[in-house]
Amino acid sequence: MDAGRWRRLEELFERAGRLPSEERRRFLEAECPDDAELRERVESLLAQDRGSDEFIAGMIEDVAADTSLEKELAGDEPLDAGEEIGPYRLVGELGRGGMGVVYLAERADDAYHQRVAIKLVRVDVDGIVERFQRERQILANLEHPNIARLLDGGTTAAGLPYLVMEYVDGEPIDLYCERQKLDVEQRLKLFLSVCAAVRFAHQNLVVHRDLKPSNILVTADGQPKLLDFGIARLVENEGAQDDSTQTIGRMMTPQYASPEQLRGGQVTTASDVY
Repeated sequence: MDAGRWRRLEELFERAGRLPSEERRRFLEAECPDDAELRERVESLLAQDRGSDEFIAGMIEDVAADTSLEKELAGDEPLDAGEEIGPYRLVGELGRGGMGVVYLAERADDAYHQRVAIKLVRVDVDGIVERFQRERQILANLEHPNIARLLDGGTTAAGLPYLVMEYVDGEPIDLYCERQKLDVEQRLKLFLSVCAAVRFAHQNLVVHRDLKPSNILVTADGQPKLLDFGIARLVENEGAQDDSTQTIGRMMTPQYASPEQLRGGQVTTASDVY
C-alpha cells in the first residue's frame, strides 16, 4: 500500500470511528463506492478496534470487582486538625486514594518549621515499618528534583502504619496544562522532565506502578513532581503468594494501568513506561 492510499485508509478509519456503529456502513459505501478492498480494510480495522475496547473494558471491570480495596482499608475515619502523629501535628486532609488518606502536617515540637504530607497506609501489611527501615537507603537514593521524597515512616498510637513525604504544593499535570494553556512544545518539555524522573527511579530499581495525572503535580514555578515513588515497593511482600500480596501487586488505577497489570501479570519498568 503506497503512502497516499495509507493516508486515505487512516482518514476513513478515524472518521468512521467517530460515527455511531449503524451509520458507519453507509458512510463507507458513500466514501468508497468503487473501492471494495479499501472499504473492507477500514471495516477490519474498526472491528479490531472495537474488539480491543471491549477486551480492555472487560479487564477493567474484572479488576474493579476483584481488587475490592475498600474491604481491606484501615484507618478510614477522618482525623481532626491538631491531632498528632509522631512529631507532626495535622493541619488538614489533602486527599484520599487507593493506598491511603493523605494529610498536611507540620512539626509539632517547634524544633524547626517544616510542612510534610503524611499518608496513613490503608493496606494491612504486616511489617511495613520494618520494611521501610530496611529499604530506607534505596528510597533515600531517589533524590531527584522531579520526585517527591519519602522522608520517614512509623506507626500511629492506634497501630496504623504511616509514611512521611515531602509536601508538594501543586496541581495535577493535566489540569496544569489546560489552565496554563500550554502549547505542544511546552507540554512535551514538561513530559520529558517526567520521563527523566521515571528513568532515574528505574535506574535505582524502583517501579512506581500507578503513574497517573493525580500522582504528577506541577508546582507554581512549572516543576513537575512525581508522588508516591517507592511506596509500592514498600508494601510489596517479597516472595509471598497469599491473597493480600496479590491484591497489593494489583494496586493500580485501571484507566491508567498497563495490560500486564490488568491481567495480573508481572509488573516491570515497562508498566511505568506504558
